[in-house]
Amino acid sequence: MDVVLEIVNSAFCSLLCIGIMEITFRTALPDDAGVIADFNLQLAAETEGRLLDSDLVHQGVENAMRLGPEAQYYVAEVDGTVVGQLMLTREWSDWRNGWIAWLQSVYVLAEFRGQGVFRQLFNYVKKRVAEGNDAVAIRLYVERENGPAINTYEKLGFEDPGYRVMELPL
Repeated sequence: MDVVLEIVNSAFCSLLCIGIMEITFRTALPDDAGVIADFNLQLAAETEGRLLDSDLVHQGVENAMRLGPEAQYYVAEVDGTVVGQLMLTREWSDWRNGWIAWLQSVYVLAEFRGQGVFRQLFNYVKKRVAEGNDAVAIRLYVERENGPAINTYEKLGFEDPGYRVMELPL
């Protein structure tokens, strides 16, 4: 399938045409909180078989949207409908004297997968992060058994830094 790309860069949006599908990329707005929370619920069910508390996830997304640069959602839209998302959070690295952007809550509706939606959304976000001049890396964590996601991330240039994520529930 021939892919025709037309990218229109602005402070808030890039436009990509794949065949007849127009995709816009932008920073999420408060009105997007419901769909983002719903996508997060689907993400947990699909990737980890977890059924999360819907009210808690909705509250979590709404609170994250108020955190400013500490948590930022980005979305991909087709015909005004959000079809994909990702979130960036920040972690200070004293070893590198800069911020590490953590890629989280990555989700694309099943019918839009395999069409470059995530790749283009990620490239849009990566460019914004790089232009910010305060991030030194982008990191993510991925389920060990999620081979398709691991392959996707490796194609985007991600490498295993040799760390293992551990958690202490409180």
